[in-house]
Amino acid sequence: MSPVWTERQALNVEADEAGCPRRLYWGQRPHAIEQVSRHWRVHLDWWTPQELWRDYWEVATDSGLLCVLYHDLIAGEWILERIYP
Repeated sequence: MSPVWTERQALNVEADEAGCPRRLYWGQRPHAIEQVSRHWRVHLDWWTPQELWRDYWEVATDSGLLCVLYHDLIAGEWILERIYP
C-alpha cells in the first residue's frame, strides 16, 4: 500500500497520560483514533547535537484515515508522516 501523503505536516494531537494519541486535528476537523495498529520508538544519534528521538504511531481513525504520525520527543511536536488510502 502506497502513502498518498508524504510531506510531513505538523498536527494538533490530544494524547492520554501515557502519550498514546487519542484524537488528531487535520483538515479543519477532529479525527478520533479508534485503533493503534503499531507503536515503535526511534532514538538515534543520541551522542550528537542532531539527536533524533520519536514515538511513531500507525493509527486508524473514526473518519476512515489510516495514517502514521510521530511525536518528536525532543521538540514536543506531533507530525503527520503518511496517510494511506
